[in-house]
Amino acid sequence: MSDNTGRDLREWRGLVLALLDFERAPGRYPVALREPRPLFEEIGSVMLLAAGRPVPGLPAPPRHSEPELRRAARYFVRTVMLRPGADFFTLLGLTPGFEPAKLREHYRLMIRLTHPDFSGTGERWPADAAVRVNQAKDLLSSPERQAEYAASLRRQPRGRVLAGAGVPPPPPQRLLMQAAEHGDAAAPPAEPRTSLRDRLTVAASSAVLGASSFLRKVLRP
Repeated sequence: MSDNTGRDLREWRGLVLALLDFERAPGRYPVALREPRPLFEEIGSVMLLAAGRPVPGLPAPPRHSEPELRRAARYFVRTVMLRPGADFFTLLGLTPGFEPAKLREHYRLMIRLTHPDFSGTGERWPADAAVRVNQAKDLLSSPERQAEYAASLRRQPRGRVLAGAGVPPPPPQRLLMQAAEHGDAAAPPAEPRTSLRDRLTVAASSAVLGASSFLRKVLRP
């Protein structure tokens, strides 16, 4: 064991406690502000725990606690990294300026966790998880698009995320269909409604006019 055993044990203890506490009370933490901080700072370790792999530099957990830690780590991945609206950096456990090797490593871990061909039976990953992981990898693989995407995130208010920045917008026809589905499309103006009393008055007036015309024809000399 290394000379930094004490530090390693403290890091391990902090990571484990944060994982278990987040699983018990997730609403306590504002994840959009990257809380709980220990999990975001060691997000690569969380991903390794979720995949059932050893974490370099940290002692192996007791065998009896491995399933519990793996479950808690997967819960964090599912509810934080794959939450709806999570930006592409969070989705792959990265920060702007990451090394390309880390992108490949994190991408492989996320695909093995979420893709139907690799994930175990009974896993409850979001249905679009693997698709979003691939989209994030494709965008972040390009230094130019990554820089544009990071700049778009910096322009957002603190705590707000933008998952689709740098992704081509849908065509106008699709936007119109989406608006119609949500009731936002302009609807034709509704015809004014007439009360029953008004309709009866109009009908009576028409009947009187019709009767008058008929009498004039009959009584005409």
